Amino acid sequence: MLTVRPARSAEAGALARIGLFAWEVAIASWGEDVERLRANATAAYTDFCNRCWPDIVVAEWDGAMAGWGASENADDEITDLWVLPTFQGRGIGTRLIGELETAIRARGHQQARLGTHARNLGAIRLCKELGYHVSAYMVAYAPSLDTDIDKVEMVKSFAADGDGGPEGDADRLPGDGLYGDV
Repeated sequence: MLTVRPARSAEAGALARIGLFAWEVAIASWGEDVERLRANATAAYTDFCNRCWPDIVVAEWDGAMAGWGASENADDEITDLWVLPTFQGRGIGTRLIGELETAIRARGHQQARLGTHARNLGAIRLCKELGYHVSAYMVAYAPSLDTDIDKVEMVKSFAADGDGGPEGDADRLPGDGLYGDV
């Protein structure tokens, strides 16, 4: 059974390991050099989880930590979403995004934004299913990794939600023309 709850400070190390592992599996599948990036990524995940644990929501599957998401800085951006590969395909990412969108709406924002690697087709597909559209493509320097990354920014307007909830209705959003049916 899936449950979502706020993170605890004592979990920062475990959260960093989950994020790092999910990230490594994803980027390795795109042909990125994991070894070249691992040290910087490890430091970045550790630092983020130690500093930002109050902004993190944790997903547990039958009591086991399965993933987490974050929306830091009290703005409209979902900054992180990580689900362990063995737990993917169970609705965990959808539930985490829904929880984060609820918090963003409660802060008075009319949209949610997120960014992902331009080759992360699984994440792009999920977000499009949840009502997001690709609003920008960019190559951006990631200081935490000390490298340039191909990224897409995705946006979801809450005004497009049929019932005012975070679920959205992707069929009523304009097509972004990018990534086809991904």
